[in-house]
Amino acid sequence: MKSALLPALLLLAACSSSSSSTTSADGGASNDGGSTSSSASAGGDGGSRVGDGGVPTDCGDSTAQTQRIVTAANAFLATFTSTDAVKFPFTRPAASSAYNGGSGRLGETYGSAQWSNYPVSDIPRPGIQRGTLTAAQVAAEDTLLQTMLSADGYTKVKQIMGADQTLCDQGQSFSCGTAVYTIGIFGTPSATDPWMIEFGGHHLGLNVVIDGSKGTVAPTLTGAQPATYTAADGSAVRVLAAENDKGFALLASLDATQSAQAISSSTISDLVLGPGHEGATLVPEGLKGSAMTAAQRALLVDLIDQWAGILSNPYVCSHLADIEAGLDDTYFLWSGPTTHADGKNGSSYYRIQGPRVVIEFSPQGVGGDPTNHVHTVYRDPTNDYGHAW
Repeated sequence: MKSALLPALLLLAACSSSSSSTTSADGGASNDGGSTSSSASAGGDGGSRVGDGGVPTDCGDSTAQTQRIVTAANAFLATFTSTDAVKFPFTRPAASSAYNGGSGRLGETYGSAQWSNYPVSDIPRPGIQRGTLTAAQVAAEDTLLQTMLSADGYTKVKQIMGADQTLCDQGQSFSCGTAVYTIGIFGTPSATDPWMIEFGGHHLGLNVVIDGSKGTVAPTLTGAQPATYTAADGSAVRVLAAENDKGFALLASLDATQSAQAISSSTISDLVLGPGHEGATLVPEGLKGSAMTAAQRALLVDLIDQWAGILSNPYVCSHLADIEAGLDDTYFLWSGPTTHADGKNGSSYYRIQGPRVVIEFSPQGVGGDPTNHVHTVYRDPTNDYGHAW
């Protein structure tokens, strides 16, 4: 039986307020991912979403949110004398296809869009790179990102970019750094018809499809290398810290019987449903949601929200409700150590798999440190790219 508390906990996870980092006109090359200054426009929420005591009061109007994103997208496009380099047709193929960049480097192509965890020099992204934009265009791009993403989602994106700038500053042979992150708009921004925004680069592939009052961020890839770095203001940044820590917290909440079901005897060291693998079938493994307590199920929903909640709140509440409806048949699988050092991500893989969600968290290791390089992917098995709409 589902706990009566879980829907409220689910909405609280989706509607909780959070802070956003600011960005500079140079595209964030100063590793601004560590900033925690708030932005009134981040997430396009239109005001507070919680009442006294943290009780959710309103998940927001998704129709109004779509219009806000359309307005921000059109304002960004209006900064160009020609949009040929940034705007492309939006088509709906029956499925995505794998793009082979050679030497095992895979991307995923959907119509005119293309994304990957690999650098843009390995897997090209259609669109315009941030480093080629004027200061006014960078500001308009940031406004668009802040409007379509939640505050936490925007901060996550900036921290991933900051990590790649840190990597780039060490000297690399591939295209890297905040200047090469690329944005593409597919279709015409519309409050009624489907269209898409793609933004990404190394360790980031955001695919936001909007169709009237509905929006999805599946599929999306997030990652980091290095996973920890020092921001320009001297603060320590640990990218994807919540995804790591909340995963370990859920694992720690399990009793011995549950742990035996959740922890795999096999070593899983990479994404199974990463770029180029949409539609691949996975046999569910691990601990089922139906075998969890109400408190553990709430932890599971909160963990899922670290990915679902990248997108602005009005779209997220309905999607989390769909995920919660299938929580009994949602599995939690773990592979690797059951603890991690304070202040660092762990080296363990985990997977969440249910009727409406697949999440993988997969540390890669680099330079002898298995905790400092991570890939993650988020998919909706029934609605990647808004297929179901």
